[in-house]
Parts: sequence; structure tokens; C-alpha cells
Amino acid sequence: MRTNRRFRTAAVALIAAASMVGMAGCTSPDTSSTGAASESGAAPVTLEFWDMSWGPAGQYDVKAKELVAKFEADNPGIKINYTMKTWDNWYQTFAQAVGANEAPDVSTGGGFQPFGLQQDADAILPLNDIVDKWKADGTYDDFVDGSMDYYLDGEGNYLAIPWATDIRVWYYREDLLQQAGVDVPTTYAELKTACEAVAGLGSGIYGIADGGTPHWTFMQGIAFGAGMFDKEGNAALTSPREIDALNYIASMGQGGSGCINPTATTITQDEAIALFDEGKAAFVMDSPSFGPHISADTQKVTKVLPVLADENGTKAGLYFTNGIMAYKQAEERGHKDAALKFIEYWSSVGGELMLAGASGVSPRKSIDSNPALDSAFLYRESIKVWGPPVALPLFAQAAAGFGAMNTIDGDSTMQDVERGLFSGGNVAQLAANAQTKIQGFVDEGK
Repeated sequence: MRTNRRFRTAAVALIAAASMVGMAGCTSPDTSSTGAASESGAAPVTLEFWDMSWGPAGQYDVKAKELVAKFEADNPGIKINYTMKTWDNWYQTFAQAVGANEAPDVSTGGGFQPFGLQQDADAILPLNDIVDKWKADGTYDDFVDGSMDYYLDGEGNYLAIPWATDIRVWYYREDLLQQAGVDVPTTYAELKTACEAVAGLGSGIYGIADGGTPHWTFMQGIAFGAGMFDKEGNAALTSPREIDALNYIASMGQGGSGCINPTATTITQDEAIALFDEGKAAFVMDSPSFGPHISADTQKVTKVLPVLADENGTKAGLYFTNGIMAYKQAEERGHKDAALKFIEYWSSVGGELMLAGASGVSPRKSIDSNPALDSAFLYRESIKVWGPPVALPLFAQAAAGFGAMNTIDGDSTMQDVERGLFSGGNVAQLAANAQTKIQGFVDEGK
């Protein structure tokens, strides 16, 4: 899961209005929706596939296009129009497309995207046919226990197939810690001390590099035994322990010791990683597929930080599940069979995407056990240290995810909170404002 901008009220209104128009004006189904189409002389079906930017440019995108080409070669009746989408305004991009009856046939997307688009617009095509087939042929058992159920809704529909488990991991540069004369942190108190010591080296060096996402804010509450939501799924941003987590981040921002890069309010995550790569920061949070983002020289001095404990000894992290989904507009176009075939294929090649730097770990045992991943930089260690059961989902205290979380993921509220913490904003006020907005999204989805 990657997150960025806002779009809610107007998008929902657009979805409601445009989907009615789309239903009235949908075209007759295209019967050439399987590989057999070319054999019968019919024109091949063309699937629109929107893929998110899951890895470094020049690596992930190249591999994704290679895999698309292989699918086309093996399925001559199906063409894939591959489009990579950036995370800037991703929520708006999909909401507008669905509302205008211009959704892709298939896409990857945010961790809660299928729940949100199904709740708001009845836009997602259930993938029960794939799951039933996999239960019969044994493929279902290849998935880590419970991972398939992540996208199971209250009506018994599988809204997406998980292709990646995206774990948040803290990394550090041992050379900068040595220069600052501090030990590797094992607690959050020690992380703050180390951050400030490294920043004391001067010359534009900071303890922590951050930018682009609210993932640290998401994780810190969970790490302190709380989180954004309570057991009933209501917003809990003003709970005492969550406030402690927000104060902790703020203590290292510009209103505190200033050991976080001051550009954290404006730069992207890729730019934050670049600061780490250039030796201008000692700590950065990213995914187990972090390696391709940094140079060989930086890899020599980069290590996985141990799971940090709070003052109560709590140790917890954060993970997201990312899925590939189909849209009901694909069925209206007569593309359902082709879409399901492609989703099955994309699920099977996730390992190659991970090796190309895709953000995440494959939920399929056969893929994640690939020996090629053993040599991927810090891949196995990152999973072992920061993965489940240490890692918990964003709705850690609640029973399950829900549709409003897609809005929360795509809206800028939590990013604004994190940047407010970095820039010295009033923590209590930031939390109160976010509490009101997040609870509003939750209530709207009920």
C-alpha cells in the first residue's frame, strides 16, 4: 500500500451519478473474451490493466511489461493494454474512472481499494470463481493461512486476490551510527537518542529520512499498543496511547529536536530513500524489497533494525495486503473470462515482480520459497524480523478491514497529520481534527 492524496465527497457523488448513466448506456457484451477467440477468427479481446508503481522505475516497470508480453504470447486471443499509474491522486483516479464508466478491466491498487469501490459504487467483480477453482485444484493451499480471507467481504465474496504482503521495516546505516558513537537501538527511546546523535554530526545529516506517506504515523500507534481504530472500528486518534505515539514522532520534528529531515513535509518516499542512500540519514522505513532502491555501496553498510519496544515492552509493526481485482465493467464488456485468466496468471508471477523491486512479499508459499529470493538484499531478514505476527494490519484493534478504510488510505488526512507532526504543529489539535474527519468517513460507510 502506498498512499497520497484526497478525493471523497465529489468522487462519491460522481460515482453515484455516472454509474447510473453507465448502466443505462452499457454496450452489448463482447463474446470474444477467451483465448479461443483468435482460433474462431474473432478479434482478440483487449483487457485494460492498470498497475500501480510498485517498484523502482527501470526495474519493476520493465519486468511487468515483460510478464504481460509473456501472457499475450501464451494467450493469443487476449491483448493487454498495460498502464502504470502513479500513487499521486490514485484514489481520485479510480473513483473518477468508475464513476465515468471507464474503469479498467483489471487493476492492482491500494490495500482497501476493492472494499471501498464495492461499498461506494458496487464496482468490483467477485472472484469466487477463481477461489472455487483453486480450492478444487489445491492452489488455495499455496497461500499463507488467512491471506485469501483478507479480501472476503461480509456477503462471502472474494473481492481481490492478494499478490503482495507489504511489511514496513526500519533500516539503518551502521556507518553513521558508528560515527555518532551510538549503539543500534532496541527501543523507541533509543531510536530517538540515536536520531538526535546522528543529526548532531552536522553537514546536512539527519537521523531519520521520511517523506511521501503517512506510514510512520500508521505504525507508531500500533507499535505503542494502540492504533487509529478501536475494537468497534471507530476512529481512536485521540486515545491516550495514540496521542503518546503522535507526540513521540513530533518530538523529533521541527518543533522538537529536529533530527528528522525538514524536507519530510514536501518530498516523496523515493526522495527520502535517496537521502539515506547518499549518507544523509541513518534511518529509513520501507519494505522488504528495499534493496533495489539503494546502491551497492550503501547496501554494504545497511542493516535491518531489530523490532523496537516501547516503554511497556510492546513490540509491533505494520503490514498491508495488496491485491489484484477485476471490475464489474469488465463483465459488462464481455471480458470476464479473460480478466479471470489474467488475474490467475498475475498471481503466479509475483516472485518475478518481487525480484524486480516490487514493494512486498508474496503470500504464496511456492513463490516466497523461491531460492532466488534468498539472495535478495535483506529480504529474508526483513520478513523474519518485522513480518507477521509482529506486523499487524492497519485495523489492528478492529476485527477486520472495512470500506471506509479505502477513503482513509486515499485521503490526505493522515498525511497531513504526519507532516503537521514534522513541522511542529499542535499534536492535540492535529489529532482532534483527524479524529473528526476519520470518524466521518467511518460513519458514512456504515
